[in-house]
Amino acid sequence: MKNKIRIAYMALLAIMVWLALFIQFYISTEKYMSQGRTFGGAIVQLLSYFTIQNNFLVALAMTLFLFAPQSKWGKWFAKPAVLASMCVYITIVLLVYQLVLRGQHVQLGWFRVCDEIFHSISPPMFILFWLVFIPKEKLPWGKAINWLLYPLIYCVYILLRGAISNYYPYSFIDGTKLTYPQIAVNSFFLLLAFLSLGLLFIGVSRLAQKR
Repeated sequence: MKNKIRIAYMALLAIMVWLALFIQFYISTEKYMSQGRTFGGAIVQLLSYFTIQNNFLVALAMTLFLFAPQSKWGKWFAKPAVLASMCVYITIVLLVYQLVLRGQHVQLGWFRVCDEIFHSISPPMFILFWLVFIPKEKLPWGKAINWLLYPLIYCVYILLRGAISNYYPYSFIDGTKLTYPQIAVNSFFLLLAFLSLGLLFIGVSRLAQKR
């Protein structure tokens, strides 16, 4: 029974996020191209969002667990450290949106629907999936440091791309409105949040494994 619930839960999460990604890409590329941007530029812009990247990883992981759990990538996503790191990243998506970004933009129609799925529904659903259905292991505390590499590379990419295109996906690292010292401070506290959440999820994993 638990396995059937697990399969249904993964299917629901995968279908929901894939549909939201498809709709988001369709309506956003249409909007960007109406503003004179190329199709390729619109795709790159969408893929530059940390939110889109991590919801894509969630949908991909659920799909692999359902249809190709023994494949190379299915086994890779199933690693305890990989799943725990995904919890860290998707939690940041949830918290930053709710605490910082929600009041900055008013979305309507399908944009609002996708926004809520990506920021308010998918993250807690994935965290719950990890808490309930994934066997826990005694992860090394040092993994929390390793998990900073992805957000660090992401920040560098966004700043370099923004310096060339004047486009920044998030207000707290917007080089057109903030000075680089301000961006450095914001990035430091953001990385500190990643580290703190990494230690939290490792602690939960170790405690669950011990019990």
